[in-house]
Amino acid sequence: MLLVPVLALAACRTVPGEGSPSAAAGALELTEIRVGVLPIGDVAAVHLAIQKGLFEAEGLAVTPEVTQGGAAAIPALEGGDLDIAYGAWPSFLIANQQGIELRAVADGVAATQGFMEFLAMPGSPLEGDPSGMAGMTVALNTLGNLGELALRATLADAGLEYAQVTAVEIPFPEMGAALEGGSVDVIWTVEPGVTGSKADIGAVTVIDSFVDEMAGFPVAGYFATAEFAERNPNTVAAFARAIEAASRMLNGDPNLVVEVVQTYTEVPVDLLETAAFPEYRGELDVSQLQRVYDYLLEFGMIEEGLDLESLVLD
Repeated sequence: MLLVPVLALAACRTVPGEGSPSAAAGALELTEIRVGVLPIGDVAAVHLAIQKGLFEAEGLAVTPEVTQGGAAAIPALEGGDLDIAYGAWPSFLIANQQGIELRAVADGVAATQGFMEFLAMPGSPLEGDPSGMAGMTVALNTLGNLGELALRATLADAGLEYAQVTAVEIPFPEMGAALEGGSVDVIWTVEPGVTGSKADIGAVTVIDSFVDEMAGFPVAGYFATAEFAERNPNTVAAFARAIEAASRMLNGDPNLVVEVVQTYTEVPVDLLETAAFPEYRGELDVSQLQRVYDYLLEFGMIEEGLDLESLVLD
């Protein structure tokens, strides 16, 4: 498969002493943190901030560690193996609804056309027609998360029910092989996996995710446990500032996105140059979380009662 994880470096925990770098709002409580990421284009801001010294300018040393998804990263956050994680907003909201106290640190990306797609093998009758997905097995990177929300919305638009398909969990890097091997009929994947799967195995588009009414859908972002955020407010703020700066740089230069993504995936540059990348964000607007929450409520994936304002760090 084209995508390979970034090698995680062993991170030492340090607390700054006299003469340590400090953020604008005060000295950092921690200067070295571990951040959960995925081997996909979404997290280009993290890698750019490392490469361009944006974290370093804030006094931070950041070690990226690859996870399967936001839902899988949450136990690592709770156990202290990660300090901040990148994950889909549904997993963040559902965790809070279940009593796991997480706080949104920074926004990540919003969907663009072609960025996330349902794919099938060439010659499939599903090409361009998701109405035939009944009885099919569909691969999602994690269940109860963004992929499931996308699948439920797609099926509803096609006049189908979620119960009519079998959804299975497969990590993004393994999806192409699963589709080619026939263990699944459809995969839901994200760039550069979309472009890579089309080039490698001739995969065809069943349907694009997050178009029409869901265009520009808030996909994912960065979050930490409430406890970590409360203990380390300056560290969290420094991380958020660097992500915001990196996101502005990426949105302003598509060539820079290609340059960065090729450093942590094995997708050839010529394919990356044709890939559809997301809108990179940084500053988090509560209204974006509200949009996600409303869709989760619509499809019965979450219960009412969350105070979204309290979940977003100022």
